[in-house]
Amino acid sequence: MADKILMNKNTLASLKVELKEYNTALPVFEMKEQQLKEVVQIIEDNIARLKQAISETNEKTKAWVAVMAEETFDLLEMVRVKELITEKQEIAGLTIAVFKNLTFEDIEVDLLNTPLWVDAAMEVIRDQKTNRILVEIEERNLDLIREELAEARRMKNALKEVFIPETKENIRKIEIYLGDVERLAIGCAKLVKKKKEHKKATA
Repeated sequence: MADKILMNKNTLASLKVELKEYNTALPVFEMKEQQLKEVVQIIEDNIARLKQAISETNEKTKAWVAVMAEETFDLLEMVRVKELITEKQEIAGLTIAVFKNLTFEDIEVDLLNTPLWVDAAMEVIRDQKTNRILVEIEERNLDLIREELAEARRMKNALKEVFIPETKENIRKIEIYLGDVERLAIGCAKLVKKKKEHKKATA
């Protein structure tokens, strides 16, 4: 807001309209901030849960990872993502991606020439890939929501600490100024009237 303002009734009326708009916008940004904070907490919890699941699975599979390494076929290559399906969801005016489904390519396995544990290993790898993809989606969403949250917080603070107080103060200054001008005008009018009456009386 500019330091210098026009001290007139038009400016006063304009500032009162602005103040009303600011007071209307403030609770909107406060509510948006609260909503986004809750969503951030939910996503952070989801990411922590997924990473914990990945870590626990890694620990459980350490026993046969060495055996896998000795095989001539690459299990990771055998488990390839075919299609990832997400849909858009709006949260507090922000669009994020929500996981819907994940499919893997059908790989034919020669059951006669592969160990029995290969099926189980491929299933574990599918689960791990799924969880890692979910983490990636959630982390991208988290970045977007944190950015939106920071903007909502900046707007809330600007309204609360700058725009509303400054507008109120400018309204107060103009009202005092216009009140002084009105009193001065009334005083001048009374003085002129008194002079006219005195002049008439002495004529």
